[in-house]
Amino acid sequence: MKILFCSNEQFMPLSGGGSIGNFKIVENLAKRGHKVTVATPLYVYKSEIEKKYNIECEPFSPFYIHKNVSFRGPKYLLYGFLYAFHFLKLILKEKYDVVLVRNALLGIPAALCRPFTNAKYILSFTDFLSSFNYQNRLYPNFVIKLFLRFEQLVPRFFDRVYVITPEMKRVLVRRGVNPDKIHVSYDGVETSFFNPEKIRKKDINEIKGELGFKDNIAIFLGTVDHHSYVKMRDIVNEINKRKINVNFVFIGQGRKYDELKKDLKKHTNTRFLGYVEHSEVPKYIAAANVGIIPYENNYNLHLILTLKLLEYLSMGTHVVCTDLKSIKEIFGKYSFLKIAKNNGEFVDAINEFKSKGKSKEAQKLIRDNFSWQKVTDRICQL
Repeated sequence: MKILFCSNEQFMPLSGGGSIGNFKIVENLAKRGHKVTVATPLYVYKSEIEKKYNIECEPFSPFYIHKNVSFRGPKYLLYGFLYAFHFLKLILKEKYDVVLVRNALLGIPAALCRPFTNAKYILSFTDFLSSFNYQNRLYPNFVIKLFLRFEQLVPRFFDRVYVITPEMKRVLVRRGVNPDKIHVSYDGVETSFFNPEKIRKKDINEIKGELGFKDNIAIFLGTVDHHSYVKMRDIVNEINKRKINVNFVFIGQGRKYDELKKDLKKHTNTRFLGYVEHSEVPKYIAAANVGIIPYENNYNLHLILTLKLLEYLSMGTHVVCTDLKSIKEIFGKYSFLKIAKNNGEFVDAINEFKSKGKSKEAQKLIRDNFSWQKVTDRICQL
């Protein structure tokens, strides 16, 4: 089949969960013998990518677009508007069997151009882009609700819809989307990379020596932003107030990263590493006793599975998480994860897990059901 793959997430270099998901889907489709054309932002040499992965690239990068870019909302909307012309040019130039669109931003221009192609239309949701603005409070609430409602109506114009959690499917069904065309595909993790069997004892000891922590390590991996800053700060303060022997490691950056670092600088049991090379991240998770997801309860976070959860579990590391609906629904029954309804429960769970070894059950569950290979196999087969 000839497949046109559309996304506002850059294809290369890899820049996060959405970017990795895009790459894995395209890679799997190409390996199955399909002719895949990738129409996304691209910030590396086109010819090298085409040759290496046996795909065609029709990149669209009118300006730099990234999840951490300033004026993100207006730039995303402008990108979607301009993309309509790029999309129309592509479908008039080539006859595609399938158009696969990641998220609704580009689903709108794709739907507008549908009369010009006979291709089957597939929409894949990893989140609802409008809902991110709830936490930032940059726009009036009624504006966000209007955009969100519109975004959730876009799937009506597609033949098939992929979502990453059952809760996302329920939301779309309530918006009038036919449930028969919605498939839950989940998100994935690269289990060949996040593989505890590839980490040597020597690597773990070197990490602990670098950190200056012998044990009882809680790790946070990801962006420190509005949705995590306050809760994270309060949890660390509570641990120290109770004089519980736990050490914290923060990997990642974000708009609230420097503020959190400043707030917690009085504590000797914290280490802020900022950006860490992706190849080194599994070693840090392997050295940790517990992975933490101290997110605020908000609309968007109840709908998704954060990739850091899958990365922690893929390494067998126990996890403490805020009471988020989709994570609770899918993983709440397992003993290697604790759902905390408040900061006190979060601290108690960290204290309980700090002396736990790695969970073989968690490793197997992720390997068997949530590896990118398994996830993209299901998507490509459908």
